[in-house]
Amino acid sequence: MKINRTRFYVCFLGLWMGLFLTSPATAQQVKNTTEFPLQWRLIGRAFFDGGFFMNDRLDLGSSFQVNDLRLGAILNIYEDWEAKIELGYGNKEVSFKDIYLSYDWKGHLFKLGYQYEPFGYARIGSANYRFMEHATADKAIGTGRKLGISYSRNFDWFHFMGGVFSAGNIQTSGLLDQGYSLAAKVVFRPVMEDNKLVHIGVAPVFTDGKSEISFSGGVPTMLLAGEDNAFLDATVDHVINQWKLDIEGIFLYNKWYLQGQYFLSHLNRSATDNYNAQGAYVQAGYLLCGERHNYNANTAMMGNPAPQSLELLVRYDYVDLNDAGIVGGQQSDITVGLNYFFNKYIAAKINYTRMMAEDSSPMGKNNFDVLQARIQLSF
Repeated sequence: MKINRTRFYVCFLGLWMGLFLTSPATAQQVKNTTEFPLQWRLIGRAFFDGGFFMNDRLDLGSSFQVNDLRLGAILNIYEDWEAKIELGYGNKEVSFKDIYLSYDWKGHLFKLGYQYEPFGYARIGSANYRFMEHATADKAIGTGRKLGISYSRNFDWFHFMGGVFSAGNIQTSGLLDQGYSLAAKVVFRPVMEDNKLVHIGVAPVFTDGKSEISFSGGVPTMLLAGEDNAFLDATVDHVINQWKLDIEGIFLYNKWYLQGQYFLSHLNRSATDNYNAQGAYVQAGYLLCGERHNYNANTAMMGNPAPQSLELLVRYDYVDLNDAGIVGGQQSDITVGLNYFFNKYIAAKINYTRMMAEDSSPMGKNNFDVLQARIQLSF
């Protein structure tokens, strides 16, 4: 859905002005009405990024951008209903983000709308990424938002998520026979204390109804997009169905943090060899300043540390899209990061990445370095 920048700003200014023009008296009256109690809050995000590409044969140079611009609202209706709508602007396009209605019935959470499948870790939200961009393995083989209905239930030692989703893209109109996916995720937490956590998760996904599936990825940065960052690119045809698997672990001990994931996508194909795409990453962190890392048991995901925390991180990331005669590329990267959280709204991040694309990459063998920094605003 391509919309010019002017329409984007008009759309969101209209949304925000409509909310702000609600008088305080009227808003308070609505909140105190027992027949229809309503509370709302605005949400938004903007990343101010800059970076330098060094030693690359593509002569990428430097870039300074405003990325991941988002605006939206969350409405709480009564005590059990919540509605969220959030749109984003990037790469000269407006895109849908979270658009859903949820209902919490005695700890059983039902959600209907455009939302992430319970697969991968990108659904944590870019404002909570430990690095400026999540691992390429997750981006290339993971999943995104889809239209569907999901259910989740949380216990201290156990967390379950599952749902049925359309395999189509709601931002492209006129598509019929979109296919579907069945997704689930189970998380076990044998240890969950204030300063200790052991989190082990398994997430399978089955997708049917798509005869062609693509994988893509590149440098873990928002400074490059599209063909400029196509270091991984594989399109697989004659697909019968797809099975995906995500195995993950999170371990916290005092100021230490360790996380890793393995991704596998197996495509059953007709009249030709089946195809496997694989990827994995492992990352570790230590709080140079601050007391502890934050973990959200209700979502089974990490959150940002407390304000005035200084975090040192390192990550190794690997992806292989070469299989069954399809050359989609291989790459790995090592990233070192440093984060400082001024308060719950503003953070600063610096990442240094050593990028290593192999000969099979669509853009050829290329080893280079990227230094990037960000001032992050989110509310």
